[in-house]
Amino acid sequence: TTNIAMLGWVVLGAVTTIRAAAEAAKPNIVYVMTDDQDVELGGLTPMPKTRRLLGDGGAVGEAFYIATPICCPSRTETLSGRLYHNVLTDDLSGCMHVNSTGYIFQHESSLFPALRSAGYVTAGFGKIINGQRQVFIAKNGRPSITNGWDWLSVPLNEGDYFTPTFFNKRPNGTTWIENLGGPGDVVDTWYQTSQIGNRSIEFIDFAVNAGKPFVAYLGPHAPHYSADSPPWARNLYSDLGAPRTPAYNTSVGQLNKTMHVAQNPPIDGNMEYWIDQHFRDRWRAITGVDDMVELVYRHLEKLNVLDNTFIFFTSDHGYKLGEWRIGCSKQHPYESDVHIPFFARGPGIAPGTMLTALGSNIDIAPTFIDIAGLPPNPEHDGKSLLPMLQAKTGSPERLDIDAAWRTSLIIEYLSVGTYYNDHAKIWVSGPGEKPGTPVVYGAGPATINHSTVNESGCPATEGATAGQVGQGQCHFVDSTKSNNWIALRVRNATHNFVYAESFGPSGKFMCAPGDFCQTELYDYGPITSDYPNYPVMTEERWCLHNTFAAAAPEVKQALHTELKAAYCSSRRLDIDRMECA
Repeated sequence: TTNIAMLGWVVLGAVTTIRAAAEAAKPNIVYVMTDDQDVELGGLTPMPKTRRLLGDGGAVGEAFYIATPICCPSRTETLSGRLYHNVLTDDLSGCMHVNSTGYIFQHESSLFPALRSAGYVTAGFGKIINGQRQVFIAKNGRPSITNGWDWLSVPLNEGDYFTPTFFNKRPNGTTWIENLGGPGDVVDTWYQTSQIGNRSIEFIDFAVNAGKPFVAYLGPHAPHYSADSPPWARNLYSDLGAPRTPAYNTSVGQLNKTMHVAQNPPIDGNMEYWIDQHFRDRWRAITGVDDMVELVYRHLEKLNVLDNTFIFFTSDHGYKLGEWRIGCSKQHPYESDVHIPFFARGPGIAPGTMLTALGSNIDIAPTFIDIAGLPPNPEHDGKSLLPMLQAKTGSPERLDIDAAWRTSLIIEYLSVGTYYNDHAKIWVSGPGEKPGTPVVYGAGPATINHSTVNESGCPATEGATAGQVGQGQCHFVDSTKSNNWIALRVRNATHNFVYAESFGPSGKFMCAPGDFCQTELYDYGPITSDYPNYPVMTEERWCLHNTFAAAAPEVKQALHTELKAAYCSSRRLDIDRMECA
Protein backbone atom coordinates (compact mmCIF):
# COMPACT_ATOMS: atom_id res chain seq x y z
CA THR A 1 0.00 0.00 0.00
CA THR A 2 1.01 3.60 -0.55
CA ASN A 3 2.13 5.50 2.50
CA ILE A 4 -0.08 8.60 2.20
CA ALA A 5 1.87 10.47 4.84
CA MET A 6 5.14 9.78 3.05
CA LEU A 7 3.61 10.76 -0.31
CA GLY A 8 2.48 14.04 1.17
CA TRP A 9 5.96 14.66 2.42
CA VAL A 10 7.49 13.91 -0.97
CA VAL A 11 5.08 16.20 -2.80
CA LEU A 12 5.65 18.95 -0.26
CA GLY A 13 9.38 18.46 -0.58
CA ALA A 14 9.15 18.67 -4.35
CA VAL A 15 7.16 21.90 -4.15
CA THR A 16 9.70 23.31 -1.74
CA THR A 17 12.54 22.29 -4.06
CA ILE A 18 10.82 23.89 -7.06
CA ARG A 19 10.23 27.08 -5.09
CA ALA A 20 13.86 27.18 -3.95
CA ALA A 21 15.06 26.67 -7.53
CA ALA A 22 12.85 29.48 -8.76
CA GLU A 23 14.13 31.79 -6.03
CA ALA A 24 17.74 30.95 -6.79
CA ALA A 25 17.15 31.74 -10.49
CA LYS A 26 16.08 35.29 -9.68
CA PRO A 27 18.75 37.88 -10.41
CA ASN A 28 20.67 39.31 -7.47
CA ILE A 29 20.83 43.07 -6.91
CA VAL A 30 23.69 45.17 -5.53
CA TYR A 31 22.90 48.84 -5.06
CA VAL A 32 25.57 51.41 -4.19
CA MET A 33 24.36 54.86 -3.15
CA THR A 34 27.01 57.46 -2.32
CA ASP A 35 26.37 60.63 -0.34
CA ASP A 36 26.71 64.12 -1.87
CA GLN A 37 28.49 62.91 -5.01
CA ASP A 38 28.30 65.40 -7.86
CA VAL A 39 28.53 65.02 -11.61
CA GLU A 40 29.16 68.61 -12.68
CA LEU A 41 32.29 69.21 -10.59
CA GLY A 42 34.05 66.10 -11.85
CA GLY A 43 32.80 63.78 -9.13
CA LEU A 44 33.13 60.75 -11.40
CA THR A 45 36.72 61.48 -12.40
CA PRO A 46 38.25 59.63 -9.40
CA MET A 47 36.20 56.51 -10.32
CA PRO A 48 37.93 54.93 -13.36
CA LYS A 49 37.16 51.41 -12.14
CA THR A 50 33.46 52.05 -11.59
CA ARG A 51 33.12 53.83 -14.90
CA ARG A 52 34.82 50.96 -16.70
CA LEU A 53 33.13 48.05 -14.91
CA LEU A 54 29.62 49.47 -14.63
CA GLY A 55 29.46 52.32 -17.15
CA ASP A 56 31.38 50.87 -20.08
CA GLY A 57 30.30 47.36 -19.10
CA GLY A 58 26.63 48.30 -18.76
CA ALA A 59 24.49 51.41 -18.94
CA VAL A 60 24.99 55.10 -18.22
CA GLY A 61 22.10 57.43 -17.41
CA GLU A 62 23.01 60.85 -18.79
CA ALA A 63 19.91 62.60 -17.46
CA PHE A 64 19.35 61.11 -14.02
CA TYR A 65 17.98 63.39 -11.30
CA ILE A 66 16.80 63.31 -7.73
CA ALA A 67 13.42 64.53 -6.51
CA THR A 68 14.88 66.44 -3.54
CA PRO A 69 18.50 67.58 -3.12
CA ILE A 70 19.16 66.65 0.49
CA CYS A 71 19.95 63.40 2.28
CA CYS A 72 16.96 62.15 4.28
CA PRO A 73 14.20 63.04 1.78
CA SER A 74 16.16 61.73 -1.19
CA ARG A 75 16.94 58.40 0.48
CA THR A 76 13.33 58.02 1.59
CA GLU A 77 12.15 58.74 -1.96
CA THR A 78 14.61 56.24 -3.41
CA LEU A 79 13.68 53.40 -1.07
CA SER A 80 9.93 54.00 -1.39
CA GLY A 81 9.61 55.12 -5.03
CA ARG A 82 7.64 58.21 -3.99
CA LEU A 83 7.95 61.93 -4.64
CA TYR A 84 8.89 64.39 -1.89
CA HIS A 85 5.37 65.69 -1.29
CA ASN A 86 4.22 62.09 -0.88
CA VAL A 87 6.65 61.27 1.94
CA LEU A 88 6.31 64.50 3.94
CA THR A 89 4.86 64.44 7.44
CA ASP A 90 1.73 66.54 7.88
CA ASP A 91 3.41 68.92 10.32
CA LEU A 92 6.84 68.79 8.60
CA SER A 93 8.41 67.02 11.58
CA GLY A 94 10.45 63.86 11.10
CA CYS A 95 13.81 63.55 9.40
CA MET A 96 14.20 66.74 7.35
CA HIS A 97 10.38 66.94 7.17
CA VAL A 98 9.79 63.37 5.90
CA ASN A 99 8.54 60.16 7.48
CA SER A 100 11.71 58.26 6.68
CA THR A 101 11.21 55.24 8.95
CA GLY A 102 7.62 54.83 7.84
CA TYR A 103 8.27 54.88 4.11
CA ILE A 104 11.57 52.98 4.16
CA PHE A 105 10.54 50.21 6.55
CA GLN A 106 6.80 50.07 7.17
CA HIS A 107 4.70 51.34 4.25
CA GLU A 108 3.06 49.55 1.30
CA SER A 109 5.58 51.36 -0.90
CA SER A 110 8.65 50.26 1.10
CA LEU A 111 11.10 48.55 -1.24
CA PHE A 112 13.04 46.15 0.96
CA PRO A 113 10.04 44.53 2.69
CA ALA A 114 8.61 43.84 -0.79
CA LEU A 115 11.85 42.27 -2.01
CA ARG A 116 12.07 40.16 1.12
CA SER A 117 8.51 38.92 0.56
CA ALA A 118 9.53 37.98 -2.99
CA GLY A 119 12.12 35.53 -1.62
CA TYR A 120 15.20 37.73 -1.52
CA VAL A 121 17.65 37.80 1.35
CA THR A 122 17.99 41.53 2.02
CA ALA A 123 20.95 43.37 3.51
CA GLY A 124 22.07 46.90 4.29
CA PHE A 125 25.56 48.29 4.94
CA GLY A 126 26.67 51.83 5.75
CA LYS A 127 24.33 54.77 5.67
CA ILE A 128 20.73 53.88 4.95
CA ILE A 129 19.20 56.96 6.52
CA ASN A 130 20.17 59.85 8.77
CA GLY A 131 20.03 59.28 12.52
CA GLN A 132 20.58 55.52 12.48
CA ARG A 133 21.10 55.29 16.22
CA GLN A 134 17.52 56.48 16.75
CA VAL A 135 16.20 54.06 14.13
CA PHE A 136 17.99 50.84 15.03
CA ILE A 137 18.44 51.07 18.81
CA ALA A 138 15.40 50.18 20.92
CA LYS A 139 14.83 52.80 23.60
CA ASN A 140 12.16 53.68 26.17
CA GLY A 141 9.73 51.09 24.88
CA ARG A 142 10.28 51.99 21.22
CA PRO A 143 11.43 48.92 19.29
CA SER A 144 14.30 48.73 16.86
CA ILE A 145 13.01 49.37 13.32
CA THR A 146 14.45 46.82 10.89
CA ASN A 147 11.42 45.58 8.98
CA GLY A 148 12.32 44.19 5.56
CA TRP A 149 16.05 43.84 6.22
CA ASP A 150 17.36 40.35 7.04
CA TRP A 151 21.00 41.34 7.46
CA LEU A 152 22.26 44.68 8.72
CA SER A 153 25.74 45.90 9.53
CA VAL A 154 25.44 49.65 9.82
CA PRO A 155 27.33 52.35 11.73
CA LEU A 156 25.25 53.91 14.46
CA ASN A 157 26.97 57.23 13.78
CA GLU A 158 26.76 57.15 10.01
CA GLY A 159 28.52 60.52 9.71
CA ASP A 160 31.73 59.30 11.37
CA TYR A 161 34.25 57.88 8.89
CA PHE A 162 36.07 56.08 11.71
CA THR A 163 33.14 55.03 13.86
CA PRO A 164 33.79 52.02 16.10
CA THR A 165 30.14 51.09 16.75
CA PHE A 166 27.92 49.03 14.42
CA PHE A 167 24.39 47.68 14.69
CA ASN A 168 24.12 44.13 13.38
CA LYS A 169 21.20 41.91 12.47
CA ARG A 170 21.13 38.42 10.97
CA PRO A 171 18.39 36.44 9.17
CA ASN A 172 17.44 34.52 12.32
CA GLY A 173 16.44 37.82 13.95
CA THR A 174 19.47 38.12 16.22
CA THR A 175 20.67 41.69 16.78
CA TRP A 176 23.68 43.06 18.61
CA ILE A 177 25.91 46.10 18.99
CA GLU A 178 29.50 45.65 17.85
CA ASN A 179 32.32 47.84 19.13
CA LEU A 180 35.62 47.81 17.28
CA GLY A 181 37.27 49.68 20.14
CA GLY A 182 36.98 52.70 22.36
CA PRO A 183 36.23 56.18 20.96
CA GLY A 184 39.85 57.18 21.52
CA ASP A 185 41.30 54.08 19.88
CA VAL A 186 40.77 55.21 16.29
CA VAL A 187 42.78 53.29 13.70
CA ASP A 188 43.00 53.17 9.91
CA THR A 189 41.22 49.82 9.63
CA TRP A 190 38.01 51.38 10.90
CA TYR A 191 37.63 53.46 7.75
CA GLN A 192 33.93 53.28 6.99
CA THR A 193 34.04 52.59 3.24
CA SER A 194 36.42 49.67 3.81
CA GLN A 195 34.18 48.29 6.54
CA ILE A 196 31.14 48.49 4.25
CA GLY A 197 32.85 46.64 1.43
CA ASN A 198 34.27 43.91 3.64
CA ARG A 199 31.03 43.39 5.55
CA SER A 200 29.05 43.13 2.33
CA ILE A 201 31.39 40.36 1.13
CA GLU A 202 30.53 38.31 4.21
CA PHE A 203 26.83 38.64 3.42
CA ILE A 204 27.22 37.79 -0.27
CA ASP A 205 29.11 34.63 0.68
CA PHE A 206 26.27 33.69 3.03
CA ALA A 207 23.54 34.24 0.45
CA VAL A 208 25.36 32.41 -2.35
CA ASN A 209 26.13 29.45 -0.10
CA ALA A 210 22.47 29.36 0.95
CA GLY A 211 21.36 29.34 -2.68
CA LYS A 212 19.14 32.37 -2.15
CA PRO A 213 18.78 35.44 -4.36
CA PHE A 214 20.03 38.50 -2.55
CA VAL A 215 19.81 42.26 -2.60
CA ALA A 216 22.65 44.19 -0.95
CA TYR A 217 22.48 47.92 -0.32
CA LEU A 218 25.88 49.62 0.18
CA GLY A 219 25.71 53.19 1.43
CA PRO A 220 29.14 54.77 1.94
CA HIS A 221 29.04 58.17 3.62
CA ALA A 222 31.62 59.35 1.10
CA PRO A 223 32.09 61.98 -0.16
CA HIS A 224 29.84 63.84 2.31
CA TYR A 225 31.72 66.19 4.59
CA SER A 226 33.94 65.64 6.48
CA ALA A 227 35.06 63.60 3.45
CA ASP A 228 37.81 61.85 5.43
CA SER A 229 40.43 60.34 3.15
CA PRO A 230 41.00 56.59 2.88
CA PRO A 231 44.36 55.75 4.47
CA TRP A 232 45.73 54.71 1.07
CA ALA A 233 44.61 57.91 -0.70
CA ARG A 234 45.65 60.70 1.65
CA ASN A 235 48.28 62.10 -0.66
CA LEU A 236 46.31 61.98 -3.89
CA TYR A 237 45.23 65.12 -5.78
CA SER A 238 47.42 67.38 -3.64
CA ASP A 239 48.00 69.74 -6.56
CA LEU A 240 44.30 70.16 -7.41
CA GLY A 241 41.68 72.70 -6.42
CA ALA A 242 37.96 72.96 -6.93
CA PRO A 243 36.94 73.66 -10.54
CA ARG A 244 36.47 77.34 -11.34
CA THR A 245 33.23 76.80 -13.20
CA PRO A 246 31.32 79.61 -14.96
CA ALA A 247 29.19 79.91 -11.81
CA TYR A 248 32.09 79.92 -9.33
CA ASN A 249 32.14 83.08 -7.20
CA THR A 250 30.13 84.91 -9.82
CA SER A 251 27.86 87.90 -9.44
CA VAL A 252 26.35 87.29 -12.88
CA GLY A 253 22.63 86.80 -12.39
CA GLN A 254 22.99 86.85 -8.62
CA LEU A 255 20.39 89.56 -8.11
CA ASN A 256 17.80 87.47 -9.94
CA LYS A 257 18.09 84.56 -7.56
CA THR A 258 16.32 84.07 -4.25
CA MET A 259 17.26 86.39 -1.40
CA HIS A 260 19.83 84.35 0.53
CA VAL A 261 21.78 83.73 -2.70
CA ALA A 262 21.48 87.32 -3.94
CA GLN A 263 23.00 88.70 -0.74
CA ASN A 264 25.94 86.27 -0.49
CA PRO A 265 29.25 88.19 -0.52
CA PRO A 266 32.18 87.31 -2.79
CA ILE A 267 34.31 84.31 -1.90
CA ASP A 268 37.45 85.56 -0.19
CA GLY A 269 40.85 83.92 0.11
CA ASN A 270 40.02 82.23 3.38
CA MET A 271 36.90 80.58 2.00
CA GLU A 272 38.60 79.65 -1.28
CA TYR A 273 41.42 77.88 0.57
CA TRP A 274 38.85 75.88 2.51
CA ILE A 275 36.81 75.01 -0.62
CA ASP A 276 39.92 73.68 -2.38
CA GLN A 277 40.83 71.51 0.59
CA HIS A 278 37.31 70.17 0.76
CA PHE A 279 37.42 69.35 -2.97
CA ARG A 280 40.62 67.33 -2.57
CA ASP A 281 39.18 65.44 0.38
CA ARG A 282 36.04 64.63 -1.61
CA TRP A 283 38.00 63.17 -4.51
CA ARG A 284 40.08 61.08 -2.10
CA ALA A 285 36.93 59.76 -0.43
CA ILE A 286 35.44 58.96 -3.84
CA THR A 287 38.59 57.01 -4.69
CA GLY A 288 37.82 54.79 -1.70
CA VAL A 289 34.33 54.13 -3.07
CA ASP A 290 35.81 53.25 -6.46
CA ASP A 291 38.00 50.63 -4.79
CA MET A 292 35.01 49.28 -2.86
CA VAL A 293 32.97 48.87 -6.05
CA GLU A 294 35.80 46.92 -7.68
CA LEU A 295 36.16 44.73 -4.56
CA VAL A 296 32.49 43.72 -4.66
CA TYR A 297 32.50 43.29 -8.45
CA ARG A 298 35.52 40.99 -8.37
CA HIS A 299 34.03 38.95 -5.53
CA LEU A 300 30.81 38.42 -7.47
CA GLU A 301 32.97 37.37 -10.39
CA LYS A 302 34.95 34.94 -8.21
CA LEU A 303 31.73 33.34 -6.95
CA ASN A 304 30.43 32.95 -10.53
CA VAL A 305 27.31 35.00 -9.80
CA LEU A 306 28.29 38.22 -11.57
CA ASP A 307 26.34 37.39 -14.73
CA ASN A 308 23.17 36.93 -12.69
CA THR A 309 23.63 40.09 -10.64
CA PHE A 310 22.45 43.61 -11.34
CA ILE A 311 24.73 46.33 -9.97
CA PHE A 312 23.33 49.86 -9.72
CA PHE A 313 25.22 52.99 -8.73
CA THR A 314 23.79 56.43 -7.88
CA SER A 315 24.20 59.25 -5.39
CA ASP A 316 21.54 60.71 -3.11
CA HIS A 317 22.09 64.16 -4.71
CA GLY A 318 24.78 66.41 -6.13
CA TYR A 319 26.89 69.19 -4.63
CA LYS A 320 28.32 72.63 -5.19
CA LEU A 321 31.68 74.16 -4.26
CA GLY A 322 31.47 77.94 -4.44
CA GLU A 323 28.99 78.15 -7.30
CA TRP A 324 26.77 81.24 -7.09
CA ARG A 325 28.84 82.19 -3.99
CA ILE A 326 26.82 79.69 -1.96
CA GLY A 327 29.77 77.74 -0.60
CA CYS A 328 29.68 73.98 -0.01
CA SER A 329 26.29 72.30 0.02
CA LYS A 330 23.25 71.26 -2.02
CA GLN A 331 19.56 72.25 -1.48
CA HIS A 332 18.99 74.27 -4.68
CA PRO A 333 17.23 73.50 -7.99
CA TYR A 334 20.42 73.93 -10.01
CA GLU A 335 22.06 71.17 -12.08
CA SER A 336 25.03 70.74 -9.74
CA ASP A 337 22.65 69.83 -6.92
CA VAL A 338 19.97 67.74 -8.64
CA HIS A 339 21.81 65.91 -11.46
CA ILE A 340 23.37 62.67 -10.19
CA PRO A 341 25.44 59.74 -11.52
CA PHE A 342 23.68 56.61 -12.74
CA PHE A 343 25.32 53.34 -13.76
CA ALA A 344 23.75 49.90 -14.15
CA ARG A 345 25.04 46.57 -15.36
CA GLY A 346 23.47 43.15 -15.28
CA PRO A 347 21.55 40.50 -17.20
CA GLY A 348 20.26 41.79 -20.50
CA ILE A 349 22.04 45.17 -20.31
CA ALA A 350 24.37 45.51 -23.27
CA PRO A 351 27.75 47.15 -22.63
CA GLY A 352 27.74 50.75 -23.83
CA THR A 353 24.00 51.28 -23.30
CA MET A 354 23.13 54.97 -23.01
CA LEU A 355 19.98 56.27 -21.34
CA THR A 356 19.13 59.79 -22.46
CA ALA A 357 15.59 59.82 -21.08
CA LEU A 358 14.77 61.76 -17.91
CA GLY A 359 15.36 59.34 -15.04
CA SER A 360 14.84 59.86 -11.30
CA ASN A 361 15.68 58.31 -7.98
CA ILE A 362 11.98 57.46 -7.62
CA ASP A 363 12.53 54.96 -10.48
CA ILE A 364 14.94 52.79 -8.46
CA ALA A 365 12.28 51.03 -6.36
CA PRO A 366 10.00 50.22 -9.34
CA THR A 367 13.02 48.92 -11.25
CA PHE A 368 14.04 46.56 -8.45
CA ILE A 369 10.43 45.38 -8.10
CA ASP A 370 10.45 44.60 -11.82
CA ILE A 371 13.75 42.70 -11.54
CA ALA A 372 12.23 40.63 -8.73
CA GLY A 373 9.37 39.60 -11.01
CA LEU A 374 6.73 41.45 -9.00
CA PRO A 375 3.90 43.48 -10.57
CA PRO A 376 4.18 47.29 -10.47
CA ASN A 377 3.37 48.75 -7.07
CA PRO A 378 0.51 51.29 -7.33
CA GLU A 379 1.99 53.11 -4.32
CA HIS A 380 5.07 54.10 -6.34
CA ASP A 381 5.37 57.37 -8.26
CA GLY A 382 8.33 56.21 -10.36
CA LYS A 383 8.56 53.80 -13.29
CA SER A 384 10.71 50.74 -13.96
CA LEU A 385 13.87 51.43 -15.95
CA LEU A 386 14.36 47.74 -16.71
CA PRO A 387 12.68 47.67 -20.16
CA MET A 388 14.74 50.67 -21.22
CA LEU A 389 17.95 49.18 -19.85
CA GLN A 390 17.45 45.87 -21.62
CA ALA A 391 16.23 47.18 -24.98
CA LYS A 392 18.89 47.53 -27.65
CA THR A 393 19.89 51.12 -28.31
CA GLY A 394 18.26 52.34 -31.51
CA SER A 395 15.91 49.37 -31.79
CA PRO A 396 12.19 49.97 -32.50
CA GLU A 397 11.43 48.66 -29.01
CA ARG A 398 13.82 51.13 -27.40
CA LEU A 399 12.55 54.01 -29.52
CA ASP A 400 8.98 53.25 -28.44
CA ILE A 401 10.02 53.10 -24.76
CA ASP A 402 11.87 56.41 -25.01
CA ALA A 403 8.94 58.05 -26.81
CA ALA A 404 6.52 57.03 -24.05
CA TRP A 405 8.84 58.08 -21.20
CA ARG A 406 8.40 61.25 -19.12
CA THR A 407 9.81 64.52 -20.44
CA SER A 408 9.41 66.51 -17.23
CA LEU A 409 10.15 65.84 -13.59
CA ILE A 410 9.00 67.60 -10.45
CA ILE A 411 11.77 68.47 -7.92
CA GLU A 412 10.98 69.98 -4.49
CA TYR A 413 12.62 71.24 -1.34
CA LEU A 414 11.58 72.82 1.96
CA SER A 415 14.43 74.34 3.95
CA VAL A 416 15.73 72.27 6.86
CA GLY A 417 17.28 75.31 8.57
CA THR A 418 19.17 78.54 8.14
CA TYR A 419 22.89 77.86 8.18
CA TYR A 420 26.16 78.92 6.65
CA ASN A 421 29.33 77.69 5.05
CA ASP A 422 30.78 76.62 8.39
CA HIS A 423 28.23 73.79 8.63
CA ALA A 424 30.52 71.55 6.57
CA LYS A 425 33.37 70.48 8.82
CA ILE A 426 36.16 68.89 6.79
CA TRP A 427 38.93 66.40 7.46
CA VAL A 428 42.14 67.92 8.79
CA SER A 429 44.05 64.94 10.16
CA GLY A 430 43.18 61.30 10.58
CA PRO A 431 44.35 58.29 12.55
CA GLY A 432 47.60 56.42 12.08
CA GLU A 433 48.49 52.78 12.14
CA LYS A 434 48.45 52.60 15.94
CA PRO A 435 45.40 53.22 18.14
CA GLY A 436 44.83 56.51 19.82
CA THR A 437 45.48 59.08 17.09
CA PRO A 438 42.62 61.61 17.14
CA VAL A 439 40.73 62.76 14.07
CA VAL A 440 40.70 66.56 13.79
CA TYR A 441 38.15 68.58 11.82
CA GLY A 442 37.87 72.22 10.78
CA ALA A 443 34.96 74.37 9.65
CA GLY A 444 34.69 76.76 6.75
CA PRO A 445 34.11 80.47 7.37
CA ALA A 446 30.54 81.55 8.06
CA THR A 447 31.20 85.19 7.22
CA ILE A 448 33.40 87.21 4.92
CA ASN A 449 36.87 88.17 6.18
CA HIS A 450 36.87 90.81 8.91
CA SER A 451 33.06 90.84 9.11
CA THR A 452 31.64 92.64 12.11
CA VAL A 453 28.72 90.20 12.11
CA ASN A 454 29.11 86.90 13.92
CA GLU A 455 27.04 83.88 12.99
CA SER A 456 24.32 84.54 15.55
CA GLY A 457 23.66 87.85 13.84
CA CYS A 458 23.55 86.41 10.32
CA PRO A 459 19.78 85.72 10.09
CA ALA A 460 19.00 89.39 10.54
CA THR A 461 21.23 90.30 7.60
CA GLU A 462 19.16 88.39 5.03
CA GLY A 463 17.14 90.93 3.13
CA ALA A 464 18.97 93.90 4.62
CA THR A 465 20.67 94.51 1.28
CA ALA A 466 17.66 93.74 -0.94
CA GLY A 467 18.16 95.04 -4.44
CA GLN A 468 21.95 94.96 -4.12
CA VAL A 469 24.27 92.27 -5.42
CA GLY A 470 26.49 90.40 -2.97
CA GLN A 471 26.42 93.04 -0.23
CA GLY A 472 25.73 90.66 2.66
CA GLN A 473 28.36 89.59 5.16
CA CYS A 474 27.30 85.98 5.74
CA HIS A 475 27.76 82.99 3.43
CA PHE A 476 24.28 81.41 3.48
CA VAL A 477 23.90 77.88 2.17
CA ASP A 478 20.26 77.46 3.23
CA SER A 479 17.51 79.71 4.53
CA THR A 480 14.12 79.00 6.06
CA LYS A 481 13.04 82.43 4.83
CA SER A 482 13.86 82.08 1.16
CA ASN A 483 14.88 78.52 0.22
CA ASN A 484 11.57 76.70 -0.08
CA TRP A 485 10.83 75.81 -3.67
CA ILE A 486 9.21 73.56 -6.22
CA ALA A 487 10.65 73.12 -9.70
CA LEU A 488 9.97 71.47 -13.03
CA ARG A 489 12.89 70.00 -14.97
CA VAL A 490 11.89 69.70 -18.63
CA ARG A 491 13.98 67.82 -21.19
CA ASN A 492 12.55 66.84 -24.57
CA ALA A 493 13.19 67.22 -28.29
CA THR A 494 12.40 70.95 -28.29
CA HIS A 495 12.95 72.19 -24.73
CA ASN A 496 15.65 71.83 -22.09
CA PHE A 497 15.13 74.01 -19.02
CA VAL A 498 14.37 74.26 -15.33
CA TYR A 499 11.55 76.39 -13.93
CA ALA A 500 11.47 77.04 -10.16
CA GLU A 501 9.19 78.95 -7.81
CA SER A 502 10.49 79.75 -4.32
CA PHE A 503 8.55 80.88 -1.27
CA GLY A 504 8.67 81.71 2.42
CA PRO A 505 8.49 79.34 5.42
CA SER A 506 4.75 78.51 5.41
CA GLY A 507 5.29 74.88 4.41
CA LYS A 508 3.26 75.44 1.26
CA PHE A 509 4.49 75.86 -2.29
CA MET A 510 2.83 79.27 -2.55
CA CYS A 511 3.91 82.84 -1.96
CA ALA A 512 2.39 84.61 1.05
CA PRO A 513 2.47 88.33 1.84
CA GLY A 514 5.86 89.29 3.28
CA ASP A 515 7.66 86.24 1.85
CA PHE A 516 10.98 86.43 0.03
CA CYS A 517 9.65 84.93 -3.20
CA GLN A 518 11.41 84.45 -6.52
CA THR A 519 10.68 82.72 -9.82
CA GLU A 520 13.55 81.41 -11.92
CA LEU A 521 13.73 80.08 -15.47
CA TYR A 522 16.96 78.81 -16.99
CA ASP A 523 17.11 77.69 -20.61
CA TYR A 524 19.83 75.05 -20.87
CA GLY A 525 20.06 75.16 -24.65
CA PRO A 526 20.63 72.12 -26.86
CA ILE A 527 20.99 68.76 -25.12
CA THR A 528 24.62 67.67 -25.03
CA SER A 529 26.21 64.36 -24.08
CA ASP A 530 27.95 64.37 -20.70
CA TYR A 531 29.59 60.95 -20.92
CA PRO A 532 32.33 59.78 -20.88
CA ASN A 533 34.00 63.17 -20.44
CA TYR A 534 32.38 64.54 -17.29
CA PRO A 535 32.01 67.43 -16.72
CA VAL A 536 31.21 69.13 -19.99
CA MET A 537 28.32 71.36 -18.99
CA THR A 538 27.66 74.24 -21.32
CA GLU A 539 27.54 77.70 -19.78
CA GLU A 540 23.75 77.77 -20.13
CA ARG A 541 23.38 74.93 -17.64
CA TRP A 542 25.21 76.88 -14.92
CA CYS A 543 22.02 78.87 -14.23
CA LEU A 544 23.52 82.32 -14.72
CA HIS A 545 20.76 84.02 -16.69
CA ASN A 546 17.27 83.94 -15.21
CA THR A 547 15.02 84.59 -18.21
CA PHE A 548 11.69 84.53 -16.39
CA ALA A 549 11.23 88.31 -16.28
CA ALA A 550 11.62 88.51 -20.05
CA ALA A 551 9.20 85.67 -20.78
CA ALA A 552 5.83 86.47 -22.34
CA PRO A 553 2.84 86.55 -19.94
CA GLU A 554 1.29 83.49 -21.57
CA VAL A 555 4.57 81.56 -21.15
CA LYS A 556 4.73 82.50 -17.47
CA GLN A 557 1.17 81.33 -16.94
CA ALA A 558 1.73 78.11 -18.86
CA LEU A 559 4.83 77.26 -16.80
CA HIS A 560 3.02 77.82 -13.51
CA THR A 561 0.01 75.84 -14.70
CA GLU A 562 2.16 72.89 -15.77
CA LEU A 563 4.09 72.89 -12.50
CA LYS A 564 0.94 73.01 -10.42
CA ALA A 565 -0.63 70.26 -12.52
CA ALA A 566 2.45 68.07 -11.98
CA TYR A 567 2.10 68.49 -8.23
CA CYS A 568 -1.66 68.11 -8.03
CA SER A 569 -1.88 65.10 -10.34
CA SER A 570 0.71 63.20 -8.30
CA ARG A 571 -0.42 64.20 -4.79
CA ARG A 572 -1.31 61.20 -2.61
CA LEU A 573 -1.46 62.71 0.88
CA ASP A 574 -4.30 64.71 2.43
CA ILE A 575 -2.23 67.85 2.96
CA ASP A 576 -2.55 70.11 -0.09
CA ARG A 577 0.42 72.48 -0.40
CA MET A 578 -0.59 74.17 -3.69
CA GLU A 579 -4.38 74.64 -3.32
CA CYS A 580 -5.18 72.03 -5.93
CA ALA A 581 -8.92 71.99 -5.29
